[in-house]
Amino acid sequence: MKFLPKEILESQVHGRNLTGLSFGDNLPQKPSLVVFLRHLGCIFCRETVEDLRVFSSEMAAFPPVLFVYPESVREGEEFFSRFWPEAKAISNPNVSFYDQIDVPEGNLIELAGPEVWVSAVRALAKGNFYGVQGRHLLRMPGVFLVLKDRILWSHSYRHIGDEPDWSKIPGCTPLPTDEYDPGILPA
Repeated sequence: MKFLPKEILESQVHGRNLTGLSFGDNLPQKPSLVVFLRHLGCIFCRETVEDLRVFSSEMAAFPPVLFVYPESVREGEEFFSRFWPEAKAISNPNVSFYDQIDVPEGNLIELAGPEVWVSAVRALAKGNFYGVQGRHLLRMPGVFLVLKDRILWSHSYRHIGDEPDWSKIPGCTPLPTDEYDPGILPA
């Protein structure tokens, strides 16, 4: 089993809607999704935040989300106030957390290969657009389902537009609605 590095958990953090002074203080006592975003101008970063905002409101068991982004607190305030005002997010402009948890920089294929262009069309079709590029253009995204210091699940990105199937995160179940039919009738 993998663990979040102690250095990350004990680090003091700054950001938006945080509940404690350290990274670990901002992780609830239940499974939560820690999402390492690319720069905030990335179309896929915007798509991820929007998709997670929707999923978290529609799925009963969707874990709480904590974002980590490689920009300043001010830039994060501007971004999240527009895309998800209630989101909890940690600013990490020196990308030390990315390095400590091994979220790598991408190569040419991961950053601009054919699959990335297909994914960009998908993101555009959802109404997402490119913004101002940040300083860490080569950084890949990362997603980890954690419980305290344990990493329960992670998504290994093939390229920057490789979006996980958020409905398949371990432990998530859709909220019953008129459109959702589990195919089970009461006894």
